[in-house]
Amino acid sequence: MVNSKMFIGGLSWMTNTEKLREYFEKYGEITECVIMHDPITKRSRGFGFVTFTDADNVEKVLQSGPHKLDDKNIDAKVAYPKKQRQKLVTRTKKVFVGGIATNTTTEDITKYFETFGQIEDAMLMFDKSTQRHRGFGFVIFESEDSADKACEVHFHEINNKKVEVKKAQPKEVMHSQTSGTKGHLKTNHNRGIRKLSCSSYTISVPYVEI
Repeated sequence: MVNSKMFIGGLSWMTNTEKLREYFEKYGEITECVIMHDPITKRSRGFGFVTFTDADNVEKVLQSGPHKLDDKNIDAKVAYPKKQRQKLVTRTKKVFVGGIATNTTTEDITKYFETFGQIEDAMLMFDKSTQRHRGFGFVIFESEDSADKACEVHFHEINNKKVEVKKAQPKEVMHSQTSGTKGHLKTNHNRGIRKLSCSSYTISVPYVEI
């Protein structure tokens, strides 16, 4: 069965939600139309989502391309996880964020992801020896739907740096038997692996001595 939600990419900076809705309404009734914006600059991030009442309307869009809006070719496709990732997807409020710039703060992370829904907690994982974050962290939303929305796009841009966003899965997050504290660091020098315990989960991160 075809999903009734579509990802719309390649949007012009001039395109707003009203124009996007007006363009796709000719294919059928729309229940939701949204363009994603940068929370800091408030500018369009060049993509959005359109959800139809009837999934058959998605087929109409796919068969009638190419599409052009505000003198720019746009990419319209079904919004669902890649096939190879579908079996890993679970319902969770927790999202892993990797590749974070060194100058990015917890406040930056919170402000950015608030556009997807209410946040319970946001954290960056720190190395106690250097007092610097290790380039990754977690965001915990109040609802699983918000986490789903944030993960619909694999790569996001925060502070001019592309970051990876995905649901916290066993490969990245391994539940530990003992509780830890945020930012607690254990080092295994023999294997070149550092284990970070954060609340109820542990992450193994390769490192290089310098």
